[in-house]
Amino acid sequence: MGPEQVLDGAGLPQQIALAGQRPAGGRGARRGGRGGDRRTVRAGAVRERAPAEADTAAEGDRPNRRVTLDTRMLNGMLKLRTQYGFRIAVSEIVGGDHSSRSRHYAGVAFDINHINGRHVGSGAPHRNLMAACKKLGATEVLGPGSAGHATHVHCGWPR
Repeated sequence: MGPEQVLDGAGLPQQIALAGQRPAGGRGARRGGRGGDRRTVRAGAVRERAPAEADTAAEGDRPNRRVTLDTRMLNGMLKLRTQYGFRIAVSEIVGGDHSSRSRHYAGVAFDINHINGRHVGSGAPHRNLMAACKKLGATEVLGPGSAGHATHVHCGWPR
C-alpha cells in the first residue's frame, strides 16, 4: 500500500496495526472484567469491520458507548507512519476521561504519548508530529505548551 492510498473504514484498524501503530481503547478498556493494568489495550477495542468502532471507558464523561471512528482520523493515524515515518503509541482514542464535548467521544481525535520510542515531553519530536497532523487535516492539535497536554499530543479532526 502506498502512502497516497486512502483506505475505507473496514481495513483501517488492520492496516494501522500492521504499520506498527497501537490502536487503543484507552484507560479502563478491559475485556470481561479480567484484572491487569487498566491502561491495557483490549483486543477488539477497535473493531475490524466497516465502519470501524470503539467503546468509551466506563469512567469517562460519556461512559459505555460505542463510537464510530472517523475515516479521516484513522487515515491520518496511518499516514503518520506510512507517509511521515513516525512510530507512535496511541494512548487514547475514545477511551479515558475527557470533557463531555471532547472530539474523542465523537470518534475524530486521538492522543499520542510516545513518538519514535520517546515519551512526549521527554525529547520526542512532538513539533514535527503536530505539523504533520495539521497537514493531514487535523484542526485541533495540542501538545506540550498547551494546558493539560504536557505529556501527549492530541490530534483532532473536524466533527
